[in-house]
Amino acid sequence: MLHGWTIFSAVLLPLTLPNELFPWGLALPGYIALVPAFLAIYHADTWRRAARLGMVFGAISTAIGNYWLAFFGDFSVWTIGGAVLGYTGYNYMLFGYLHFLVHRDRQDTGLLRQNRPLVVAIAWTGYEYLKSVGFLGYPWGLIGYAPAVWLPVAQAVELAGIWGLTFLAVWINAAIVELLLLREHPGRLGIRTERYREKRFTLIPASEPARHLVAAVAVLAVLTTFGSVRLREFSPDRTTPEMTLRVLVVQQNIDSWAPGRFDDALTRAQNLTLAALAEHRRTDEPPVDFVLWSETSLRRPFLGTDDYYDTVPPELPFMDFLRLIDRPLVTGVPMPAGNGPDLSNSAVVILPDGSITGVYAKQQLVPFAERIPFWEHAAVRDFFRDIVGVYGTWMPGTESTVIPVPLKGSGTHQLPTGLPICFEDGFGWVPREMVNNGANLLLNLTNNSWSRQNSAQTQHYVAARLRSIELRTTLVRGTNSGLSGVVDRRGVLLSSIPMFESAARVMTVPVHTPGWTLYRAVGDLPGQLAVVYVLLLVVWEAHRRRTRR
Repeated sequence: MLHGWTIFSAVLLPLTLPNELFPWGLALPGYIALVPAFLAIYHADTWRRAARLGMVFGAISTAIGNYWLAFFGDFSVWTIGGAVLGYTGYNYMLFGYLHFLVHRDRQDTGLLRQNRPLVVAIAWTGYEYLKSVGFLGYPWGLIGYAPAVWLPVAQAVELAGIWGLTFLAVWINAAIVELLLLREHPGRLGIRTERYREKRFTLIPASEPARHLVAAVAVLAVLTTFGSVRLREFSPDRTTPEMTLRVLVVQQNIDSWAPGRFDDALTRAQNLTLAALAEHRRTDEPPVDFVLWSETSLRRPFLGTDDYYDTVPPELPFMDFLRLIDRPLVTGVPMPAGNGPDLSNSAVVILPDGSITGVYAKQQLVPFAERIPFWEHAAVRDFFRDIVGVYGTWMPGTESTVIPVPLKGSGTHQLPTGLPICFEDGFGWVPREMVNNGANLLLNLTNNSWSRQNSAQTQHYVAARLRSIELRTTLVRGTNSGLSGVVDRRGVLLSSIPMFESAARVMTVPVHTPGWTLYRAVGDLPGQLAVVYVLLLVVWEAHRRRTRR
């Protein structure tokens, strides 16, 4: 029965995220998705059994929520297999630790036991923070994304980032579990009477679960009210942007890294751009300020020292195309990293004369796909090339560079812009550093075409749009296949291009000077404090047990 509860949670949690059945995910199940799994942890005999339940939860929830990783090129078995294996291990440790939290000895009558829902919520928040940082960072599948489906609730990320919403969702789940335990009787839910009587956790006072649930729901109501106020405050009819841009967003829907498709992809991007500019010139709208292409739209480095792009593509060489559009092009391209042969996954701004005004190198690389530890050793390279199918890696960037983008149609000469690449807009710290370094606009360049699934691209968008709320900054997403569009500082999608379609659209982009937000000031401190609390609790428990012995 414990495995059944765990599996139920493992299936329910991915449904809160965008999926093929529910394109935008389900908000309400996020407040109950963990209840069955928590019940299983409470009733597990030992921490080892709870940890094994965590393995089941991690494997199933990861496979369902990230099944589209199975389409990641020739080495997809390694991407989906690695993710499932990794989160099987992560949840083994997580469920074992949660068992420790709820099975502390009967003599503990202090605040920790009375506030067990809070302690569990802090522990889960610390876990989601740890899985979202560092080399293995992957901020997908966070339970905080479920309440963020509701736009008024999503406004709360300007206070504590996604970690505040994660904490709140788990707090409600944990309080509901405690209420169910108070009303549980032997024989119900498949628990044998003798095992129920011998369980090692102690029920907290009857008034505490209700108090926690009421408090959590009250916080949710306050945040919803706060969000509604902020939505009205930032509504277009109440505020006027400092400037309004016209950006041509091109979605070519061909992966330039597919074998033999680079010329086709580049030709399609150029044709879409020229057709859209010609159509726009027939209107009375102001001219387009710049053109936005997706990540690595150019497969070969753009150095200006060779004549490759003078002849490619044959129908209209790229250098001639630049002069023809007569406005800046923001695009993705491999660029040299230092003086050696290494390349970085970069975003650049190219002017009509072929000069480059700035380069940003991607800092948060996809683990074991864009960056592999010990790649400099021949044995590691041979394994990944011959067995896995990875033939090269990127060098990570070291700075959150802000690039001044010249504007063709605006009176302002240049606009300081942050250019997070691919899933970097799912990490709060990258855009935050860019805005704190002076960026007034965020442009994301992404290629998710390999996923073949709307849900994969929507999951990315749901995470990315929180950056615009956290920093109260407009975000423009230029992707290869979706979801391309403009997200204003309320997290509202102003315009977009249908996913997996070849199209180009001139989009109106409101630009506001970023205001102060608590998240902009403190960043991911709430998640970091949750980790510190968990570590202190472990140290304290170890000290207490040594003292007793």
